[in-house]
Amino acid sequence: MKTTGNTILITGAGTGVGLEAAKQLSKNGNTIIMVARNAERLKIEADKLRNAHAIPCDLSNFEDLTRLVAKLKENHKDLNMIFLNAGIAANYNLFEEADAYKTSIAEMTTNYHSAVYLTQALESLLAEKDDAAMLITTSGVVFAPDLLHPTYSAAKAALHSYILSMRLVLERKKSSVKVFELMLPLVDSPFSSAVQSDLKISPEKAVNEIVSGLEKNEFEMHIGLTKDIYEVYLKSPQQALELVNNLTGEN
Repeated sequence: MKTTGNTILITGAGTGVGLEAAKQLSKNGNTIIMVARNAERLKIEADKLRNAHAIPCDLSNFEDLTRLVAKLKENHKDLNMIFLNAGIAANYNLFEEADAYKTSIAEMTTNYHSAVYLTQALESLLAEKDDAAMLITTSGVVFAPDLLHPTYSAAKAALHSYILSMRLVLERKKSSVKVFELMLPLVDSPFSSAVQSDLKISPEKAVNEIVSGLEKNEFEMHIGLTKDIYEVYLKSPQQALELVNNLTGEN
């Protein structure tokens, strides 16, 4: 997959991995369409970059999603890559005071349903291009859930299953659209600020590995600690479960 000369939609582009991806990919000669909820912060960051456009959007709001797709189809017909990176996560324990039901709805809406909507709505636009791709961020928790983020883990597992389905359907259609899954470990960003860990990697390192994986057409990227989780999972899912939850402090 080429990593220059693209027009790339990046969700969750206001902070963390999304913002770092916007910076690196803009510097590499791509046009970037940055999406996030905080309009003011998004504009400030987009104004610092070459060939970057800011579109405020709350991915949990269906009207916002439909407006985003309409703007892309009207103003960015050259779009050939989408990087669906936005996500939310609640840190809590099951069977305690937190409302797991309401939390799961919020997490599924942002982390899973928005990705389903955007991939379905934009697939036909991407399919017109010779070099097109969908990049979707998941996590090592698709192999073993983190008990501190139980319904977030479930949402990412659902997204992983959906990605596998999409990839196979597009392959059978002989579509030009490639589907990349970016399985990130803990990244040192506002997203993971509630988790105390010495194992976090920097957004810069995460994006460096993503760009390298794109260049090698590595469709399922096990980044950082996710490589270790995956290798243990292949031997014993139970050991992988224990590994993840020992790392996060849950025993």
